[in-house]
Amino acid sequence: MNRLIFFMLAITLFYPSVLLGKENQQANVLLIVADDLRMNIGAYGDAVAKTPNIDALANESVRFDRAYVQFASCNASRASMLTGKYPDNIKVWRLNSHFRNTAPNVVTMPQHFKNNGYHTESIGKVFHNYANITDSISWSVPARLNQASHFNDYVNPESLEDGKKKGVATEVGQSSKRTYVDDQITVDAVQTLKRLKGNDKPFFLALGFMKPHSPFNAPKQFWDLYDRNEIEALGALSKPTNVPDINWFDYKELRTLTDLPKRKPFSHAQQQRLRHGYYAATSYMDENLGLVIQALKDNHLYENTIIVFASDHGYHLGENNHWTKATIRELDTQVPLLIKVPGRERAISKTLVEYVDLYPTLAQLSGIALPADVDGASFYHLLEQPNSTHKAMALSQTARPWPSNKPVKQMGYSIRTEQYRYTRWVNVNSKEILAEEVYRIEQDKLQRDNLINHITSKELAHLRSLLTDKLMF
Repeated sequence: MNRLIFFMLAITLFYPSVLLGKENQQANVLLIVADDLRMNIGAYGDAVAKTPNIDALANESVRFDRAYVQFASCNASRASMLTGKYPDNIKVWRLNSHFRNTAPNVVTMPQHFKNNGYHTESIGKVFHNYANITDSISWSVPARLNQASHFNDYVNPESLEDGKKKGVATEVGQSSKRTYVDDQITVDAVQTLKRLKGNDKPFFLALGFMKPHSPFNAPKQFWDLYDRNEIEALGALSKPTNVPDINWFDYKELRTLTDLPKRKPFSHAQQQRLRHGYYAATSYMDENLGLVIQALKDNHLYENTIIVFASDHGYHLGENNHWTKATIRELDTQVPLLIKVPGRERAISKTLVEYVDLYPTLAQLSGIALPADVDGASFYHLLEQPNSTHKAMALSQTARPWPSNKPVKQMGYSIRTEQYRYTRWVNVNSKEILAEEVYRIEQDKLQRDNLINHITSKELAHLRSLLTDKLMF
């Protein structure tokens, strides 16, 4: 009898999914990834944002307040998260780099679930939607809507001129028919969940919404939720004076849209319109998420599905005289992360976690074998004890020049610790240190006061050592 008790205890410890669902069925996994979504969510304290569905999910989830991506650009971030590998270890830094060309034998998160008996499907932008970056061996059936473009996703005919590759920066959708790509993704997801409810296998379903990525397009009802005069940047709009120039670049992603200046600063009115559009697109994405959650409930899947809500990186909306992403600053690297586990109560974790940790965490949570070759470490224990220890730092990086498809010449590496963000810029060939930055984040959330010459030598040596040990150079 004692041996039987020990055996059952061991199963519970190493295969926690037996406690989920009904009749010992493994829980399903629904991974939802928003695009370019920073922390402007009601559940994370934004008093302006209208995100009722994300907020409701947060009320039933473990909310991670210190989650960080490993590269604040779509392709590199998604490749890192879905392989559990740091960008340098799969050599994905550019928008058009396919991880199957640079790390052909890597086993992705959905591939691992598929190999362990799950039915896997992908709808929308899960891997990157550019340069045909997809991965057929990760999915049980072909991915759908995975190569849709942001830049022709309009409903008003005047927004995109014939023959043009890109249109205006914002659109107030006037069509009575909901025909944006995210609408198509949602319809497909609702139909898919209805079909999957009869499966004899657990499913791993990944949904990648296109919003709030630019252009900031959304149906009129979501624009009407906001008064643009009440939407403000999170702080100073000027570029700090004691910060290395290499941490900035010209935000061409927005400048290539047809109604914004190519070189001049954005006017006050343009800035207000862009922020308004970003919030409208966020609320529009939130409604689509709500429809998917409702479909889970309607098909009696909600109580046996692990739900993960994530974003590929954060975003600047004019703060520090910067727009878009691809810096290694807090606004670009810090991201929302919600994990809803059936039968578990809501909680808030302020422990540092990295997105490379998500892969092994979901494997352990689902009771399947831990992946053999990942850089991330499971934070399953944080789902039980949200503020227990996990990591002393979170690593992020970015490449220069940017944006560009030319060879990377400089790399910025940055660690977020409990108190500090320490950043080191290096020449990728010689490893020569080009610049350093140190910020005390809680007192300087926008990282405007570089303390590199004012921090104690002991503190600086510790931060340098942490990053050096991580990089091994």
